[in-house]
Amino acid sequence: MVSFNLKDIVKPSINEIEKYIPGESLCTNSKEKISKLSSNESPFKIPRKVINKVNSLVLSSNLYPDGDCNQLKNQLVKTFNLNFKNIICGNGSDDVLSVIAQTFSKEGGEVICSEFGFTYYPIIARASGCKVVIAKSDKLKISCDNILKSITKLTRIIFIANPNNPTGTIIFKEELLNFLQNVPKNIIVVLDGAYSEFITDRRYTDGIELINKFPNIVVTRTFSKIFALAGLRLGWAYSNEKIIELLEKVRGPFNVNTLSQNVGTLILKEKDFLRKSIIHNDKWRKILPIEIKKIGLESYESFANFVLIKVNEKKYSKAKILSFLKTKKILVRDLSNYGMKHFFRVSIGSTSDLKKFLKELRNSINTKNA
Repeated sequence: MVSFNLKDIVKPSINEIEKYIPGESLCTNSKEKISKLSSNESPFKIPRKVINKVNSLVLSSNLYPDGDCNQLKNQLVKTFNLNFKNIICGNGSDDVLSVIAQTFSKEGGEVICSEFGFTYYPIIARASGCKVVIAKSDKLKISCDNILKSITKLTRIIFIANPNNPTGTIIFKEELLNFLQNVPKNIIVVLDGAYSEFITDRRYTDGIELINKFPNIVVTRTFSKIFALAGLRLGWAYSNEKIIELLEKVRGPFNVNTLSQNVGTLILKEKDFLRKSIIHNDKWRKILPIEIKKIGLESYESFANFVLIKVNEKKYSKAKILSFLKTKKILVRDLSNYGMKHFFRVSIGSTSDLKKFLKELRNSINTKNA
């Protein structure tokens, strides 16, 4: 067999990619329940009546799904008061984000990402042949000023998660408007609103209302968080019609399966489910930082469905705390691969899981090993 060097046939930017590391899962044969608080998943199961309505769809798996997701788009229009032609759907919002990068990047171009931002943005930027420019955060918050200072003639796309993952910080509408007014219109600004449904603060905007004013922005959303469909992989984006037409050319054919389209359509109608999720999240995102600080660790206000925690390594060992929690079948997210070596993140799970987490976190601090 003739040998060859893969580096000779792969874009140089591909070699710079660090594989995405998801929140940890624990495989075990034990009947003991695992408290998975590592991936920002919903603590609630979708309503039984939704499941009952789609059970028969498995029998039609021999047929391709609706490639244009018409039923789902129509429900998105009704739920969020949108324009049908301004929507694209995807196999999770990460699918849509990847399509955006493919469509608007250019070999040798630049993509701006924020420090301490979602690690998938640099991956899709480099996969598209772009150089990744990291704009320094203002402590843990996305710095709009530093992003603006990072713009050059080569800048193609700016990725912003609002609220930001994994810090839970937010950019309010007034600051966002000022930022967008100063971004050149030939640069695509992606506003990733994966956690936007959790926010009740009126100072916030997910960006959808700004589409007509700023033709260069794309708002992405997901069904994985508040709508509890992480396992079905479903997301969507909203932008002006011309941008959506381009994205539709690039996306994969039949990229959203039949089951996901139908369950997504139905879950959007479940207003009580949505209300329950928001109330539960609001309660615990306020409780957790207070209780964590009482235990002796630092924690921060969050606008998402997780809370950021910092360990003072002069007092405690983060590695030992996480190891202790794991022995108690509690999984949280170590943020070392985000460049945050003293931090970890805990999802807002069920009440029972969070009470267990606080109890065992306290125990981890009180042990001599911590």
